[in-house]
Amino acid sequence: MELAVEARTLPDTFARIALALFAAAVDPASVDEAEVREVRAHGAGVPALLRRWLEECLYVHEVEGFACRSIEFAVFDAAPTAGGEPLRLHAFLRGEPVEPARHQVRGLIRGIGSDGLAVEALPEGFRARATLEL
Repeated sequence: MELAVEARTLPDTFARIALALFAAAVDPASVDEAEVREVRAHGAGVPALLRRWLEECLYVHEVEGFACRSIEFAVFDAAPTAGGEPLRLHAFLRGEPVEPARHQVRGLIRGIGSDGLAVEALPEGFRARATLEL
């Protein structure tokens, strides 16, 4: 399954593609913002940061059984530093544990595909693409 999103800022782009990942698994309209999960990710560049971010979000869903409705970034450092430190983000995922009787479960996501992952600057923002392995 291909995911593609556009947004005016890089943090919004990362939030939208993660929400698209969660929406591929569970209908977000059936999810309440009852609980919070924290996610951190690091990467050597923006594409690597996107991969780690999506992998961490997938872990929260598949292993912890969490469905996400909204995302808020506490930290989003995606600009290279003089010391060569990795790019990083720290986010709060708002949602609740999946309850199959109440949530519309759409499918199982096995992983993030190795092909098709990209982040590109646009004249008015950013575009991110990823492939989900179902």
